[in-house]
Amino acid sequence: MKILAIAAACLVPLAASAAAGTDEAAALREVRATAECVVEQKASLVGDLLGTLPGSDEENRAAARLKTIYATCSGDKFALAISKSSQGLFNGRSELAAAAVLVAMDGRSVDTSRVQGAQAWYANAITGKPAGRGYDAVAINTQEFGTCVVKAAPAGAVQLVRSKAGSAEEEQALAAIKPVLSGCVFQGKPISMNRNHLRLMIAEPLYHAIVDGPSAGRRS
Repeated sequence: MKILAIAAACLVPLAASAAAGTDEAAALREVRATAECVVEQKASLVGDLLGTLPGSDEENRAAARLKTIYATCSGDKFALAISKSSQGLFNGRSELAAAAVLVAMDGRSVDTSRVQGAQAWYANAITGKPAGRGYDAVAINTQEFGTCVVKAAPAGAVQLVRSKAGSAEEEQALAAIKPVLSGCVFQGKPISMNRNHLRLMIAEPLYHAIVDGPSAGRRS
């Protein structure tokens, strides 16, 4: 499987996106607060969702169980958009993963060797399944990229997910992660990626690395 194609040129926005992405960052803060509320209220259901393959029937059913609380937590401003036909980075799953990993870390230090040793959480689950049947290939490519970054720069990944947008901690995390990005991609058509995108790309792989540890990827 090819890792999500991101050319080296797309790394520049990580440092330059603060002003240009102000509106997006503000919206993401609201969605982040919504996701944190959902995890606080229904942590076990969020865990169930994150145990499913993106684009699968199981994911669709798990997402359906969360839609009401998601709308309530957002004051009916946002809707959980997870479905087979909605597998983008902003459909709600990645933000729920970011909120869930914060709960998993619970302010404690993280054993980065445990994170480095974890395998891709979806590895066994997709074995024998053709892309597009049972999982969404693009979503899995994003997970593969995020897994690579998390394993290559675990401390930076932890810090980025924990940090507030625009903070010194966020800048430090980006500085730690940026050197490993080119090693986690194949050359291809450039896509736009800023610090907000990167945070969401690594959130779920980090969640599984911390929650599942070395067992990640060994599920049947």
